[in-house]
Amino acid sequence: MGEWRLSEGDVPHVSTFEFHEHRERAPHVDQPHHRPRLERAAGLVLQGAEELVLGAAESGPVVPVSDLGCGDGGLLPLLARHEHIDAYGYDFQPSNAAGWAERGVTATAYDVFDADIERVHLGDVAVVTEVLEHLADPHGAVRWIGGRSRFIVASSPWQERPGRHDECHAWAWDLAGYQALIRQGGFDVVVHDRVGPFQLILGRRISR
Repeated sequence: MGEWRLSEGDVPHVSTFEFHEHRERAPHVDQPHHRPRLERAAGLVLQGAEELVLGAAESGPVVPVSDLGCGDGGLLPLLARHEHIDAYGYDFQPSNAAGWAERGVTATAYDVFDADIERVHLGDVAVVTEVLEHLADPHGAVRWIGGRSRFIVASSPWQERPGRHDECHAWAWDLAGYQALIRQGGFDVVVHDRVGPFQLILGRRISR
């Protein structure tokens, strides 16, 4: 199993608001490098949501989906196509807010991982695509999600290692390490895919 901490200190500088305050907006859904992994992430969200719909007592329930670190909102329009999904996002990088109105999505400027978490509306499906590798405590974040959400959809690079990684990443995982990260949060790994340089996991919360 491989897991590597790439930055020093209890709070790596790449995990702070100051680091992201002046970074340029990244319209990933419009970029050929990122579009396929966002489309696959949308498919995994739908897979989890459909399981919840099929298992619901009432007919036609709406499944709340929270995109924690939604960037400029690129995943949310892909989810809005589905009638049983109510998707909304959170992000704390100022430049990303410009994309929310353009894409017609619902998102809030808020750092869900370093603030009053009681203000965060976690959905039945929580999404953390290209997020966990930026955090000071990704393990705690996954456990927090595991205590509140029934599914998690996560993605991160799978080939990064110390000495060869994006400069804004604080952590890296190989395939086995990423599965271990998700499992320690209380999830079974239902799907684990690779899409180019990215790995994506759909995790189902273990029944308690």
